[in-house]
Amino acid sequence: MAEPIPVELIDAVRNEDAVLFCGAGLSVSQGLPAAGALAQSIAARMQDFDGDPRNLTQVATAYAALRGRHALISFVVESLMRQPWRPGSAHADFAALPFHAFVTTNWDTLVEGALQAAHRRHQVVVTDSDVPFLTSAAVPVVKIHGELARPETLVITDRDYFDLFSLRLSLTRLLDHYFSTKTLVFVGFALADPDFKQLFHACTQRFGPLRRHAYAVQLGPASADRHIWQAEQVEVIDADARDFAADLVRAVALPQSSGTA
Repeated sequence: MAEPIPVELIDAVRNEDAVLFCGAGLSVSQGLPAAGALAQSIAARMQDFDGDPRNLTQVATAYAALRGRHALISFVVESLMRQPWRPGSAHADFAALPFHAFVTTNWDTLVEGALQAAHRRHQVVVTDSDVPFLTSAAVPVVKIHGELARPETLVITDRDYFDLFSLRLSLTRLLDHYFSTKTLVFVGFALADPDFKQLFHACTQRFGPLRRHAYAVQLGPASADRHIWQAEQVEVIDADARDFAADLVRAVALPQSSGTA
């Protein structure tokens, strides 16, 4: 049985004061290949690769060095666009909720598709040039690792990660605003994933102990991960993403005076 959703989180979502961060788990649940599987398909194209074949960043960096970035990105885009991917029930439920913004590390368009199906106007932000076009009439969808429709924006190699925030100053300021003023909800991320830890610390190190309480959803989290993230003011909710999304929809729909999850 899923853990009860904290009333503070329900209120934040209801008041349009929460930002949803969507990780790879949400896309993998809809059939898209996991990072490890994509890495293996790239590694198989290199005869002498002796690194970790499931480490996407390492494999992509090696392939780009060997064959060039164009060859790498072309293969990735082709691999992921062979069939149409459709949003799942979790995407639909999250899109129906009044989140202030959606931030995703995924390259696909599942979040946008769900928002469109929910008839919610949205504005995609991938580069600094997109930021000035944000309006209060559209919910932002911030794609910090780029998107398949703009192959030049994909973040996949070591260099891409090194330059992620330094070369996108307006986007970084937008993320700073979310991290400093909104309640954050992380779904689809593995709490022990080094990439997730790097993203979180890169965005929060400037705010210290005064930053807002955040929440992370993961089914069956290790007790060690709970303690580690509790020290970072992140409350871990033990739940499947689909169950959590459905429960949150029901909770937000309840009268505010009930105070129940």
